[in-house]
Amino acid sequence: MTAGAHDAGGGFGRSAGANAVRGGAVIVGAVILGLILMARGIDDSTAAATDPDITTTTVAPAATDQSTPDEATTITTAPPQGESTSSTLGAQRPTSEVLILALNGTVPARGGVAGRLRDTLVSNGYGSVDPKNADTRGPSVILFVEGYESDALAIAALIGVDPVAVVKPFDPATSPIADTQGAHIVVMVGDDEVITS
Repeated sequence: MTAGAHDAGGGFGRSAGANAVRGGAVIVGAVILGLILMARGIDDSTAAATDPDITTTTVAPAATDQSTPDEATTITTAPPQGESTSSTLGAQRPTSEVLILALNGTVPARGGVAGRLRDTLVSNGYGSVDPKNADTRGPSVILFVEGYESDALAIAALIGVDPVAVVKPFDPATSPIADTQGAHIVVMVGDDEVITS
């Protein structure tokens, strides 16, 4: 092969030039793609800063030989589609701010049941109205007015009953007593012995 024989049709020069153009196009494409991805990352971090449903957590690295002390990982999470992040429980109040009504719902009415229950709750700091016999007897129940669900759950835990079985929102139509005397929570001892005093 003689020198320059390959250049007769300009193949080597043309081939090198075409490769240089292709290489330049790949580099330009990579730079544009990088800029697009960076812009998206900035947009996502802005959304995370303004969207109250998105949580950002910074996690310190595990101690390894490869990590440096100032490394950290940021994790951004959003709630799954269709799920609400708000809670209907409300904050639990100091017991002194929760007014309870203890009811005797036993049949026949066993004397002193509501009074003993009231005494237990008052000794744990709860406020109380006068204990009463229920107008309508039935199973044991803990009823709460809106915003007092966490307090009703705390009372269920205090008296040692399963909250799933007894804690329910107050409904005047099905209430075991017409006059709650302004109580936030009604606790009724029923014949089922779920709540005892």
